[in-house]
Formats: sequence, C-alpha cells, structure tokens
Amino acid sequence: MRSALYDEEEKGISNSQEDISLNIQPKASILSVFSRLSYRPWYAIAEFVDNSTQSYISHADILDNSDDFEKLIVKVKYNADDNTLRITDNAYGMELDRFKDAILLDSKNESQSGRNEFGMGLKTAASWFGDVWSVQSTQYGSINRYYAQIDIPKLKLRNTNSIKIHKDNVGEKEHGTEIFIEKVSKKITGSRTIGKIRDLLSSMYRRDINSKNIEIWFNDEPIKFEEYNVLKNFRGTTWKKELDFDVFFRNEIYNVTGFVAIMNPGSFPKSGFALFRQDRVVVGGTDVNYKPIEIFGQAQSQISLKLFGELNMNDFPVNQAKDGFIWDDGLEDVFIETLKENIQEYIDIAKLSIKERMDETQFSDIVSEEIQKEVAETISTVFNEDKESCYARNVQTYEEQCVQEYISTVLNKEVEEEKVGKERSYVIPAPPLGNINFTVQWAIGNSQYWIEYEEIMTDRYEVVINIDHPFFMPFSKNEDFKRILEKFTLAFILSEREAKLASSQEGYIPSNVIKNYMNKFLEKLAKE
Repeated sequence: MRSALYDEEEKGISNSQEDISLNIQPKASILSVFSRLSYRPWYAIAEFVDNSTQSYISHADILDNSDDFEKLIVKVKYNADDNTLRITDNAYGMELDRFKDAILLDSKNESQSGRNEFGMGLKTAASWFGDVWSVQSTQYGSINRYYAQIDIPKLKLRNTNSIKIHKDNVGEKEHGTEIFIEKVSKKITGSRTIGKIRDLLSSMYRRDINSKNIEIWFNDEPIKFEEYNVLKNFRGTTWKKELDFDVFFRNEIYNVTGFVAIMNPGSFPKSGFALFRQDRVVVGGTDVNYKPIEIFGQAQSQISLKLFGELNMNDFPVNQAKDGFIWDDGLEDVFIETLKENIQEYIDIAKLSIKERMDETQFSDIVSEEIQKEVAETISTVFNEDKESCYARNVQTYEEQCVQEYISTVLNKEVEEEKVGKERSYVIPAPPLGNINFTVQWAIGNSQYWIEYEEIMTDRYEVVINIDHPFFMPFSKNEDFKRILEKFTLAFILSEREAKLASSQEGYIPSNVIKNYMNKFLEKLAKE
C-alpha cells in the first residue's frame, strides 16, 4: 500500500517513472530484531520528528527564504481503523543518495551530528512499530520523488535483500518526506497512552514549538507547551538563574548551560530538570524529569515539588535511542556533584514551605520599605495638593477591594510581644502649625490591643500596630491589607488629634467630630 501523497493522478503530473534496485545488506531479517528493542511509543515517534526537524534546521537558511514556505509542519497520525501510522513533513526532503542512506541498515548519517547523528532512527523506529513500512521523499528544488517499501515478512519469505526504489516526477514546489507504517504492532490506543505521547512530545520539542518556526501535530491537533511559572518577589528577586559551568572528568571537559528556577506554584510532575541535547529533551518531561536524590531528596520533598530547570548537555554522550546518557562510568556522579555546587542557594530556597516563605516575607525589610513607599506617596500626593484647604474637600465614596482572603494557622500558644519589621517614618503637613511626624512599627504576640501610640514630643508620634490582634488574623499576612491598615491607623490618630484641638475649654468633644475627621482623612488616604 502506497502513501496517499504518492497518487500522481491527484497531483496532475505527467511522470517519467523508473525503478532502481537497492541491496539493503545485511540480511533483512535483522530488521525484525528491531521490534524487540526497549523503545516506548513517544521515543520511537521522536525518531521521526528528529529527522524532520533536523532536515529543517540544516536547511533553514534556504527554506525560510522561500516564498512558498511559512514554517515547518510535522504531522503524526495513528489511524486505529486501518491500524496505520503516518508521519509527514514539509522539510527539505531527500535526493537519491540520502534516500538510500535512510533505508540501508549499515549506513549512517555522514555528518554524525545533529538530532539524527546515528542515522538509524528511521529504520529502527519504523521496524519497531510494524513489519511493513514505506518512505517517500522529494528534495527542495528537485522534481524527483523517491518511494520505497520495506516488507520484512516478504523479504524473509523470498530470502532476498533487494528492494525497489521507485522514482517519478513531481512539481517543482513539492518537497518533504512521508513515512507510512502498516500493520502497526505497537498500537497507539487508550486516552492515557495518547495523553502521555502528547505530553512528552510537547516537553521534548518545547523549544521548537515555542520558536514559532515549527509546528508538530499529533492526531490532527497541534502540540503546545506552556512555560512554568517562576517564584517572584521573594527576598526582592525573581528566582531564576542562568547557568554555565564545566564538569571535569577523566581529562575531559563537559560544558553545561541552561537555567535553574523555583516553580510557583509547585508541581511534583513538572519539577525537576529537563536535560537537552541539540535543543531537544533527552531526559525529562511530565513525571519523568531528572531528579537525582543527591539534590532532590525524597520523592515528596519540598525540593522535589518546586526546583526545576533546563540543562544543555551537548558535550555528554547519548545512547542510540536518545532517551538517556552514557555516563554510568562515574561521569553522572561528578555531574551531580558539580550541578549541586552551582545551585545550592536554589536548593535552600526550594526547601522552604509556603508557610515558611510567608512567615519570612510578611515582616521583611523589603515589605516594610514597599509599604512605607506607598503610604508616603499617598500622603505626599493628597496632603500637599492644597495646604491652605487640605481638609476642605468634597466627600467621595470610599472603596477598597484589595483585601484578599488569606488562610493561615492561628497561633495556638502564648508568645511574648515582639516588634517586627523595619520602622517606617511619615511626615504629614498640618497647616498652619507645621508638620506631624509618625514612626510606625508592627508587633506580634499580643492580642490585647490593635494599636498603641504615644506623643513623645509635640506632633511627634510613636505608633505600634498589633498584627496579631484576633480581628486582623484572617488577613494580617496579606500585604495589601497591611497597607490599608497602616493608612487607617494614621487616619485614626490624626482624627483624635484634630478632635482634641477642636474641643471646648472644658475638654468636651461632640460625638460626631472624630467620625467626621475620620471620613475626611480616609478619603485622602484612599487615593492611590
């Protein structure tokens, strides 16, 4: 059975046909041995995708400058009804010499580099999937199309190693390769298997897919890869670090580049390292990322939940199936040791649980400085707009929707009060008498008051805000809530001050005075 692309009637081409004999020595019976290789479907399919993508990469300068070429498209489709597997691409294609190399058992890729460095992928993967397979290809700029079928049972029955390569002509704009496998023995069925293939192909070719120059389709759907979220704004940094280091082993130098990062939120299936070679993942993917115990510890550790990265391993030897490295001679041990030395800080951060990170962050100098900056900017804006009439403004609706629900463990044991965080200073204009100065600090470990303040000098206040007050506990670890609380506290103290100044000689304060001043100050401090 020939490929659908082989139908010259459909193309409307008048062909000059020719058959070329090819001896595929050694004996074709060796092909049947490939069916017993320890492949997995996604790695076998990857052999075909490697050939397609490398064909494009090696000739991208030509194809990308062609008016008829937009991007590489590789399509893999398993048809359960007739039990066939078809792989097509619009890459550079092959002329006769390269076409023969793709079929001959003892022929290897001349360059011995790139993703198809061994030159055995097509033969081994096709024979692993089924006993009858064919290849068809046309090179860019050529009108020659070549087709050959390998029928292993028939070759064994006839005791022959000779096959026919059929040559005919196509239009000048035709180019690419198709592989068609009949009587597939490793059937691609079941949602779990299909999902696994999609996930791992997505991971393997993530850089190709995200380059926008290459599309890979599986069963009529494009494969996509979404980058993982990185931890940000912890200790004032984004936790992703570029890597470039050398591994020294037996007088050889193996260079490693890439990055390490902290995932947020964490994910056990997605964490770990993806090990690349030639920009294609060799080890890695959902649930199968590289997680040496010397770095990640136990399977359910915090490190195993959050530490991840991508490592380029072009200098390391890879096995023929391209699903692992040849490094059992001690090279892997030295690699792990060197990697660990270069990412120790990230290992330490990954060890921290979310609660530990929140406990550290909530009273950090960085958070204190950010809150001081925001509150001070608000004060500067609204109190200096018009000093002569700074309290005479129209009342506007006050809305704050920045309090987010935060669930945390309420302290179950009594602890001594402790001042935490950096002191924050604010200066508020108070015409015509001058300025009012505030020093504000947080406290924890006391549930008896929500604020305490003291006027240590005229118009100079020291303020303590009790974050552990039961009323605040559901929200007190939320940074937005702290900003609102700090503004509210300043408005409250200013209102009491103004109320005292407006009181009668007997010290009488009308019942609505503090409320009215609070409305005015909150209106000002609510402005962003």
